[in-house]
Amino acid sequence: MTRAATPQIISEIREPESTASRIAALRLLKNDIVGHDQRKEGWIRGGIVPLLSQVLTGRRGAGKKSVIGEVNGDTKYSLGRKNGRTEEDEVCFQTIMVIDSFAQGGPPFIPPIVAGGIIPLLLSIMSSPDCHQSLLIVVLGTLNTIADRFPLYQPQSLSHAKHLSSLLYSQDHVKTLHRIINDSMSSPSSSTQESVALAANLIAKTCSEESHKAMLASMGVLDALATKLSTFVVAQGYVLPGAENHVMDSGTLKKLPPPAPSNARLAPILRAIAVIIENSKNCAEHFITSPAMVTVFPKVPEFSPNDVKKSPWGVTYFSGFAVPHQPTSNPIDAILPSVPAVQTKSLANFPPLGSQSSYGRQGNFFSPPLTYPEATASDEDESAVISWLFAVIRAESGLTRLVAAKLATILFRLGLAKQHRVPMFGYLLLPLLIRTFEKDYEVPEDIGFLEGELTSTTLRVKEEAPAVLASLVMDCRELQKHAAEGEAIPKLAQMLKESFNAIPETEKPMWNPEKKFAETSDSNPPELRLGPRGCSPLVHHKMKVREGVLRALAALSLFKEDYRRLVCDNGVVPYIIESLKPCDPVSLDSLDGNPNPTLLAACAVARSLTRSVSVLRTNLIDAGVATPMFTLIKFPDIDVQIAATSVMCNLALDFSPMKDAMIKANIIPILCEHSHSSNTRLRLESLWTLKHITYNTTNDVKIKIIETLEPGWLKQIICSDPGDPSMRRNMEDDMGGSSSFGIGTPNSAGEQVNILNPVDMTEGDTQSQEDHRMTDIIIPPKPSLDTFLTDQSRRRKLALNGDLDQTKQARRTDIHIQEQVIDLLRNVMCGVGAPEMIDYLFQEIGQSDLFNMLADKLRPKPLSSYNGKDSVSSNKTISSPPEILLAVTFVIIHIAAGLVRHRQLLVQHPSLLKLMMPLFNNPEWRIRVNCVWVVINLTDFHDEMERPGCRERAIKLKGLGVMDRLLSLENDPASDVKERTKVALHTMRGLLQ
Repeated sequence: MTRAATPQIISEIREPESTASRIAALRLLKNDIVGHDQRKEGWIRGGIVPLLSQVLTGRRGAGKKSVIGEVNGDTKYSLGRKNGRTEEDEVCFQTIMVIDSFAQGGPPFIPPIVAGGIIPLLLSIMSSPDCHQSLLIVVLGTLNTIADRFPLYQPQSLSHAKHLSSLLYSQDHVKTLHRIINDSMSSPSSSTQESVALAANLIAKTCSEESHKAMLASMGVLDALATKLSTFVVAQGYVLPGAENHVMDSGTLKKLPPPAPSNARLAPILRAIAVIIENSKNCAEHFITSPAMVTVFPKVPEFSPNDVKKSPWGVTYFSGFAVPHQPTSNPIDAILPSVPAVQTKSLANFPPLGSQSSYGRQGNFFSPPLTYPEATASDEDESAVISWLFAVIRAESGLTRLVAAKLATILFRLGLAKQHRVPMFGYLLLPLLIRTFEKDYEVPEDIGFLEGELTSTTLRVKEEAPAVLASLVMDCRELQKHAAEGEAIPKLAQMLKESFNAIPETEKPMWNPEKKFAETSDSNPPELRLGPRGCSPLVHHKMKVREGVLRALAALSLFKEDYRRLVCDNGVVPYIIESLKPCDPVSLDSLDGNPNPTLLAACAVARSLTRSVSVLRTNLIDAGVATPMFTLIKFPDIDVQIAATSVMCNLALDFSPMKDAMIKANIIPILCEHSHSSNTRLRLESLWTLKHITYNTTNDVKIKIIETLEPGWLKQIICSDPGDPSMRRNMEDDMGGSSSFGIGTPNSAGEQVNILNPVDMTEGDTQSQEDHRMTDIIIPPKPSLDTFLTDQSRRRKLALNGDLDQTKQARRTDIHIQEQVIDLLRNVMCGVGAPEMIDYLFQEIGQSDLFNMLADKLRPKPLSSYNGKDSVSSNKTISSPPEILLAVTFVIIHIAAGLVRHRQLLVQHPSLLKLMMPLFNNPEWRIRVNCVWVVINLTDFHDEMERPGCRERAIKLKGLGVMDRLLSLENDPASDVKERTKVALHTMRGLLQ
């Protein structure tokens, strides 16, 4: 057909003779621009977006009925000939189809659409009570199309993506999402099922903020998705035997859900659930305990009902044939392939899922006060949804298999799976993931899985599978071993190299006779000009592959030296260094440089590899790892700053040859500036790095650090009480700036493991004996599935636990910041020139102030000061966290090892040593041995001239009860404590004779 005159179309849309003529003009416009980006550009510059916005704004809910018998070939949204739309609906329908066509033009067309106010109008139409089903589908489809284009031109698109999310996740629109998903339970029609898939896809693409996830959970969308998921369980025949006998139990649906219709799609539901519960134990528990999940997967009774008998007088008893069900399985497990059982040796290296695990400096034998309670290891019931997901993984393929694997991995990571699942993940899931890394891997196209997707199903699997593997093996040595034995590292290394291959130019830009359209005029309003060109879908795919592979390599090399060496032997270190190069925002459509998520993943690999002395001194130094770090530490994005600082924390260790280079590069002022940041994670990482720099360095560097940090600020941090509610900072500052990769949460605690702060050291690793990095992975206990709360109670519990978790997480971060400051002072006081530095700190901080601050950290606080109760009614006290006590005792050790006058000042303090006495019996052996070292240092002498002073101090210590404390440690279970106690007793007895 001939192209209609542009002015005529605009005139018919703006001032139509009739509604039918406007519909016709919109169809002509749509046909004119489909597949022609240059025409789209001309229409945008001609002011079509404000006009389309005006048409949508003028929509009325009621109108004259018309039977629209032809939809002009718009088969994308599955509309029939007799759709029953009003003429007003048809105007909206055609207008939105035009907007969808513009959005499919790519990133340049998204900013004018956003600037024209189109998104709130689309959401308003979606949530209107009279929105026709076909209109709802086209709105959801267009929103999906817009959301698909956001990642193609980050970081410029970030504000637009947040704009869509902030509008979508309001109460009214979340209620609409809930209604859309719920309506699918009563209608098996194709249009209803399509709207559900589109709504689920939209959630998966746009829900990234924790507040939005919490809203979806609290307002019932997560329960609605769980209900929809249960219909697939029913349709597949996986409802647990006997579930019909429990449908009237508390917390159930009161009836079995209907089976999902054949045209319903499982994968979008799985993906939406995975996005909502990722990194949130509370949301995951909310999902597992939803009425639908409890109905189809009820708790299997320990004994069969037929085994429970009743005596004539009414007392129940077990028959002689009663045998308890195997506690580690459910009926679905019987149809899954058997796998070798967990070996005891492996269990020793695997932290119990659902329990608190502490590593590194904190030790793993007790819990710090006021933190998550300890949970029994694997004693509680596990939902059968884990087994069902394994059945889905084995039965499905492509993206459906992958999202099922992702959901199973998330539940596993959050502690909602038993220990016996570890081999199942290793033998049944990991080989399937590793298979996707191979070059010849192909899967059939998953038609209709995600509308508007810009790459094939095979490419989608290849870009998402490495990230799933990374999350699965992150802190599990057994699964890392399975992955390494499955040749995951060489295959991932090859994928990383291929992500740098040049992309052949298959498309040439069309010739444009209208040169004026090729020039961007900044004077035009934003709705009349195109946005950034962005990158091509293939470039974005390669970047996602690069990011996922880097994450997987970081997770696999987290613990074992052999795996770090294997990563290096596969020749990927230069590619890792190249991945640390930021991209140029002006030229995104190339493989030069990397977006922020890839930078974060590359920092994660560097962080894991720098844990190895040999790798750091050879491969990484030769590749120049420090140079990009010096750039990234000043990067505008704060998450990248945090990630780079975390890498530099290892580069600053005493064995690293990069330590002097960091000092010469004038990094210290930057770290000191970041230590004052309002972002607690950046503050923590910066202080940690400064602590490592101060160890075993010259006094002038130490003085520079203290002066730049400011002694008054250091005193303020040490004097603060992280347990005091008045000192807790705004939760948004503590939780803000999280990323999709594991560097987005505080170092100290939380449900997401931070791969940039590894959990402990293993064979082949060496660190300074004065400084060890520490991360405690604290996960709240698993929910008891014995009883299920009512819906209202479940939502109240969800909100309460979320607030408590954030408060605990913030407190742990505050504690670790204070610990780093105290440790920094400790490192200032040790090494060559330590006495001079002790005098310097006495002068700058004040000798009396320093001792009083240390004493205050050792002094137990009344519990009433934290819970607000009257101190008369409660005499309970709470001690400082063990890491603070350990840090304080180290400082006392170094002062006690100073000059005679330093020792005398310490002994003369009225309360410091007295407050230290109870620590001789502290559960943490390192605190106990530190107390013994204080005694040794105070009583040690090198010549007879010092003996009288040492004897005087020994008498003082005896008066405090030190001899009795030492005698109680003679048979201490910790060998270091026992050996040091022998030395202390020998010295004390010699001085007291």
